[in-house]
Amino acid sequence: MYFGKKLVMGVLSFLLIAGCLSGAVVAKDSKAKGFSIDVTSNSTLIPGQGISVNVGILNPGAPHEKGDVQSATIVLSYDENIFTTDEAEVLRFDETLGKYIWRDDAFIIPTDYFESKDYTIQNPEPADLDPNDGKQEIIISISAKNGKSISSSSGEAFISFYLKTKEDSLNKQTSIEVLPAMTLLVNHTGETIQSYNTTPANIFVSMPKNIFVVAGTMRPDFLPFIFSLNDGNELNALAYFENGDAVYVTDMVTWHSTNTEVLQPHGNGNIQAVGLGTASVKVTFGSITGEKKIKVVTPATAAIMNAEPEPYATVIRSDSKPIEVQVIINGKIIADSGRIVSGSVYIPLRAISESFGVVVGYDSSKKLPVLYGSPLTQSRNISGTSYVKAKDLPSLLGANIKWSNATKKLYIDYPSKP
Repeated sequence: MYFGKKLVMGVLSFLLIAGCLSGAVVAKDSKAKGFSIDVTSNSTLIPGQGISVNVGILNPGAPHEKGDVQSATIVLSYDENIFTTDEAEVLRFDETLGKYIWRDDAFIIPTDYFESKDYTIQNPEPADLDPNDGKQEIIISISAKNGKSISSSSGEAFISFYLKTKEDSLNKQTSIEVLPAMTLLVNHTGETIQSYNTTPANIFVSMPKNIFVVAGTMRPDFLPFIFSLNDGNELNALAYFENGDAVYVTDMVTWHSTNTEVLQPHGNGNIQAVGLGTASVKVTFGSITGEKKIKVVTPATAAIMNAEPEPYATVIRSDSKPIEVQVIINGKIIADSGRIVSGSVYIPLRAISESFGVVVGYDSSKKLPVLYGSPLTQSRNISGTSYVKAKDLPSLLGANIKWSNATKKLYIDYPSKP
């Protein structure tokens, strides 16, 4: 990827595009079936968060054939009540063109397109087709020369541009979509391509359900971190939403320390261990907060306490009948029994989801359950049901557990959701 530069003399004005599209004689359909203009972006956003919107043209057929796309003028539409093109961050006024266009550092052209002299990609241009419809438009123009094509069998983006959500946009489902009536695709013979599909970028703007302080890209862990004295550490803030999506918001939250004589935050997740002891790092976004306890110890102690445990099998499938145990969560017996396997107690993930109010997903490619956006590699599958080890619950969810060997019952105390 490479930051976009001023590659062309100017962008087609909206009036010129509208005139061409409304007054031109429509050429014979090139019969290029299966074409698709695809718009992609983040699926979940926090109000005030900036995003990169990617645009590509998919042609599942052979490249460079008669129906391939040689030039395109694509008009996108978005909800002006949710997104903004703040002039200071996104747009600049071009004196030569006499209008606003995207800043050169607010859109990106992939290296294959940027470094090639076979493509001309113009700075995206804002427009407002109907001032009364609550929508704003973006005009994107690209053309290829020397037998090259814009479309590809992978549909990879030929441009990515920056947009920002408004801070007061909340709990709204929206999309950034192609306007076919204003979009023009032309093939190598100059024929207008009329048969194509469009795929919008569907986006949900919402405040997160929880924010967790995590190490790197690891899933949330409710056990304390162990830091070595005088070391600097980089942490992330991971926002978790009602729909199960997880988004890093490290640079959007405010970082605090409960004891600056032990932990000193330097912004954006940079934490310095300055004294021995225990303190917590807190992150805040609006009314949502997250907290992580951290122990600062001597380097020798840290090396021992942070030693990686020996891994065990990721997923074990068992067809033999395991021993069933009763599971009591916050004083209530759950319907699904736990299991004793190889001397360890396991409980079904479904019980976690229903009793703890957390979203449990499934990674079909890895064939593993997913918690807080990360696959649970240390899990068991018993007769088609996913289980996790009970002793992992304190680190996974912050729950307290107690096992009664006499009654073969497992008690789980989960007083409040994290």
